[in-house]
Amino acid sequence: MKISASIQAANQLNIIEDINNNITKFDQIHVDITDGHFTNNISMSFQHIKEVKNQTNYKVDVQLMVENNVKLAPLAFEHGADLVCIHCESTDLNDFIRLSNQHSNLGVATLPDTSNKVISEYIQYSDAVLLLGVNPGFSNQGQSINLLDKVKDFNKLYPDFNGQLIADGGIKINDLENLKKNKVDIAVQGGAIFRSDA
Repeated sequence: MKISASIQAANQLNIIEDINNNITKFDQIHVDITDGHFTNNISMSFQHIKEVKNQTNYKVDVQLMVENNVKLAPLAFEHGADLVCIHCESTDLNDFIRLSNQHSNLGVATLPDTSNKVISEYIQYSDAVLLLGVNPGFSNQGQSINLLDKVKDFNKLYPDFNGQLIADGGIKINDLENLKKNKVDIAVQGGAIFRSDA
C-alpha cells in the first residue's frame, strides 16, 4: 500500500519545502481541487499539480471536487496529473464514459454518505475508486463515517475490481495496517504527515 501526501495540509506558503522535509513519510502526492460550488470552499489549483511535477519526482493523484468535470478533468491531466478521480455525484455516467475513453487513469470518487452501490455502473470504466471519509474541502478533519467499514463494503460489492482502491480522509497512522489488509492500494494522509502534533 502506498501513502499519498495531501498537500492541502502542508504549509501553503512553502509547499515544496514542506514536501522535502517529510519525504520519508509518503510515496506520492495528492492534490484536492475544489470550485466553491461542489464544496463550500476553494482549495488547491491546477498550478499546484504543475509545480509539484516540475519540482519533485513524485507521481500526483488528483481529486476533483467540482461541478464541471467535463471541462476540468482534462485540465488536470494537461497540468501533469498521473491519476484523476472525479465525483459520481457531479458526473453523469455518459460524461464519465466519454472522459474515460479520452484519458487513461481516470477514477471515480464518492462522498462519505454516498452508497458504494451508486458507482456500480461507473466501475467498469474506472481505473481507480476513491472513497472519501470526510466532508469535502477542508484538511485535518475527523472521519464523518467509518472509512474502514466502507472499504469492506466496497470489497464485498466489487470483489473483482482490479483498479486502484484509494481511501482518503482522517486516516491516522494506526489505521494503515487495517486498510492495507482490506486491499486499499493508496491511503491519503494530510495532517498525519505535515502536522507536527498529529
